Amino acid sequence: MNRPYHRLSLIAAAVLTVAAAGAHGQVTISGAVDTSVEMVNTGDPNGKVTQLGTGTTTSGRIVFAGREKLDAGLDAFFRLDLGFRGDSGDMLPGANAFFGRTAIVGVEGRDWGQLALGRTGTPLTPMLNQTDFGNIGYYGNNGSISQNLIGRTSNGVFYTSPNFSGLTARAAYGFGEAVNAPRDQGTFKALGLYYAKGNLTLTGAFQTSRERTATGANLTVANQTEQGFGGKYDFGVVAVNAGWYKIHQVTPVASRDRAIPSDNTTSYWLGAVVPVGAAGKLGLQVGQTKGDLKAAGLPEPKGTTMAAYYNYALSKRSSLYVNYARVDNNAGSKLSLIPAAYFARIRPTLNGSDPSVLAIGSVHLF
Repeated sequence: MNRPYHRLSLIAAAVLTVAAAGAHGQVTISGAVDTSVEMVNTGDPNGKVTQLGTGTTTSGRIVFAGREKLDAGLDAFFRLDLGFRGDSGDMLPGANAFFGRTAIVGVEGRDWGQLALGRTGTPLTPMLNQTDFGNIGYYGNNGSISQNLIGRTSNGVFYTSPNFSGLTARAAYGFGEAVNAPRDQGTFKALGLYYAKGNLTLTGAFQTSRERTATGANLTVANQTEQGFGGKYDFGVVAVNAGWYKIHQVTPVASRDRAIPSDNTTSYWLGAVVPVGAAGKLGLQVGQTKGDLKAAGLPEPKGTTMAAYYNYALSKRSSLYVNYARVDNNAGSKLSLIPAAYFARIRPTLNGSDPSVLAIGSVHLF
């Protein structure tokens, strides 16, 4: 089968389904397109390249969302996020392809909160979003500094509580649905707390997934964890954000992301956003990521991330931006740089390489 035409037919079917649903409830189509010219340097020999990039400030997406009023103050809803690359028009790669960004259906009410089923962001995602200088956008964001492992989970049940004087909670449970032993591999649990009132935001979250600790006949599983907390305060002339994050890995070292091979990886960051005139804003952020891997002859891995951006709003929906970021890795580290779109990360292959990027682009929300 011709795959491009097959994909188009699937998208057309989704649009027709949404259009049909519109006759019975409120349906919206929204999204974002973000494309930039990037001067990339992986830090490796011959690692310099100039390219058209996508997803620097936010991931390209088309969002189909529907809502219908029910009895007892409840609403039924769905949301489908179709992720795409603004530079080529292709679907996002990997687990976020097609509707892999978000595909949920559920019910919600002001007094009861929200219950959703499907695939979407974990409770740690809002924590990172609310404590970053660009809402997990731009190269050098706190998702890049923390190198968080699980940002979305599938086969999940998600509950978000009502707002209690600025405080909300979010819980998630993901059915691992492993076909073969160990059957509990991939089972996911998470909880997050978020407080936002006036100029102050405080948040924290914890998540765990059952992962294999070895390969071959050894079927032992253990809890792999991620946790973080942080906050933000808007002084008017400047908004300051800060956070802390820790990853505990149990998977075999050979199967881990080469950027964070340690059993325990700890990171922290400090940022600020300053309004510039009526339409501009300047963001600055610095963070450090440390591991505990003790490789012979090398120091424990450590990378320091420095990032800045300037965004100028042309309208409520369109803006221009310039973003520079760099990681200084020690001799035991090869930390990567990640923008809003995870697939577009800049990955050095050698320990001690210092990746950097200058991106100049435009983003439009619709």
